[in-house]
Amino acid sequence: MAVKSNLLKPTGAPERVVSMDILRGVAVLGILAMNIQSFAMPSAAYTNPTAFEKLTGNDLWVWVGSHVFTDQKFMSIFSMLFGASIMMLSQKARKENLRSTELQNRRFIFLALMGLAHAYLLWYGDILFAYAVCGFFMFSFRNKKTKVQIRAGIALIAVGSIISLVIGYSTPFWEQGELEATKTEIWQPTPDTISDEIDVATGPWEMQILYRAQQAFQMQTTIFFYETFWRVSGLMLIGMALYKRRIFKGKQSTRYYTKMVWYGLGLGLPMVVIGTILNFQFDWDFRMGFFFLSQLNYWGSILMALAYVGIVMLFTKDSTKSFLAKKLAAVGRTALSTYLMQSIICSFIFYGYGLALFGDLDRSAQAVLVLCIWVFNIVFSNVWLSYFRYGPFEWLWRSLSYGKAQPIFKSF
Repeated sequence: MAVKSNLLKPTGAPERVVSMDILRGVAVLGILAMNIQSFAMPSAAYTNPTAFEKLTGNDLWVWVGSHVFTDQKFMSIFSMLFGASIMMLSQKARKENLRSTELQNRRFIFLALMGLAHAYLLWYGDILFAYAVCGFFMFSFRNKKTKVQIRAGIALIAVGSIISLVIGYSTPFWEQGELEATKTEIWQPTPDTISDEIDVATGPWEMQILYRAQQAFQMQTTIFFYETFWRVSGLMLIGMALYKRRIFKGKQSTRYYTKMVWYGLGLGLPMVVIGTILNFQFDWDFRMGFFFLSQLNYWGSILMALAYVGIVMLFTKDSTKSFLAKKLAAVGRTALSTYLMQSIICSFIFYGYGLALFGDLDRSAQAVLVLCIWVFNIVFSNVWLSYFRYGPFEWLWRSLSYGKAQPIFKSF
């Protein structure tokens, strides 16, 4: 059944904000630098790099580089841009004297369904479901003043931080053996547990589904309520405010963006680096690293993400029509498809229904693979948009949201 005609029309190419497309393209490429670890190695190796194989030589420097410069930084940008997209649709509706609520709700519902399919069929680390749920609740903030959005965003992010600290300080009061059991489950699995995870990942798809369902369910319940909801929701509100202040549009002064870069890197980078050094000094102690030192990257990554926004906006101020800008903008216009395609490619490379390389590629080899996938993503997006208006999954999402198939072929 078609959606009522009083809903907004889809945003066409002439209406797009190119600077946001470029920023989105940078973000969706950047998140693969960390996501690759969840595809290629046992899950504990993401938070504790010493949990699987030795962290020495080139592998050490690859991990340090990816953690310091990418971990949570590009996902923060992605989250802020999702909040900005909510704001953008709402402003467009207001200009046309239409309501965006029904359309926004349909977008959230179908994005959640796509996220569930992604999480349970391909990869447990899906973020789309969280975006849909957080977006649904944060939608009510769209008409608030930017100061309110920023303050509420920081407050929500702080809740996730406080939860981690409170749990960390409560561990001395846990029952005997409970801390060690938790450490074994999520921080330092036994060799047998790691071996079992590798066997499942490289086994048949049906076996993976059962194991992945447990991981995905934990991501969408325990981890979501303890951290993801608060962080993602807060970043969405900050993204709304940044959009309203025209920061994502590249409309602020060069001096403004330069300050974003200096303050973001000047404060955020030392926090992340100090946290990394302390983890090594504490020999990757579970309680210290998981609950306390992680907070340095939790907050530092947001500051660095804002610095990255400033860098990209300075780049777009120079030109949005340069060769690199055009290529990145195409990736940004197909960000959903790029994100899901990364999962399709990585799951084929690492899981049993494909090449079954899970646990076989060290971090250096993973870095090379990331570069190869980036090249593919950029080429695919640009070639695809030469013939089509939207990416394949963008088209599906729009068609479901608007209640009818959207025209996809370009008219020449």
